[in-house]
Amino acid sequence: MDNPWLTIPADDYEGHMSSPEVGQLQALSELFGSVMAELRPRSLAVLGCSTGNGFEHISPAVTQRVIGVDINPAYLEILRQRFAVRLPNLALLEDDIASPSFQIEPVSLIFAGLVFEYVDVDRTVRNIARCLLPGGTLVAALQLPSGVSPQITPTRFASLEALAPIMRLVDVAGFSSACSEKGLVPARAGRVPLKQGKSLFVGYFDKPADSR
Repeated sequence: MDNPWLTIPADDYEGHMSSPEVGQLQALSELFGSVMAELRPRSLAVLGCSTGNGFEHISPAVTQRVIGVDINPAYLEILRQRFAVRLPNLALLEDDIASPSFQIEPVSLIFAGLVFEYVDVDRTVRNIARCLLPGGTLVAALQLPSGVSPQITPTRFASLEALAPIMRLVDVAGFSSACSEKGLVPARAGRVPLKQGKSLFVGYFDKPADSR
């Protein structure tokens, strides 16, 4: 069966994520912007990049290599149309980040926002560890459980309901353990409040400079 992410139109995805009752597109863009301003990576991979939310925060003068990875080729094409001129160092990859064959040339920063809810965490973290340069950082944003809202907030964009069968909230402690086991050291963490009583866990995980 096709991955439900391949069936959701980009307009529906962006409309749902930016809707007043969700507001996650805006929150992730702001988070990504703050990460880029603080870490100023020379090379970057954004996993689950979709249509390029937040890519306006990338400075090509600072970040000399940018890789966007997504499973949906239609999303990647929109991203290319929006940012290829502004980011001449942009490379786009249609791939499954949990696949055993997933590989990119290692980068100094990997950003993954609301991605691990839809993939095998252990396999994906193993791939990420392999794709980070020594001294590099993974920044992961995970949706935390809410006692007042469903995992996927209902909106008028009904196509997003197709994600419900494959979405699994990620246990933060288990995720941190998986990172540690793969050589990614928890550095710090925080929370980002969202609409409807939801919030994000944001974790920074460093690959030691002496790693091979």
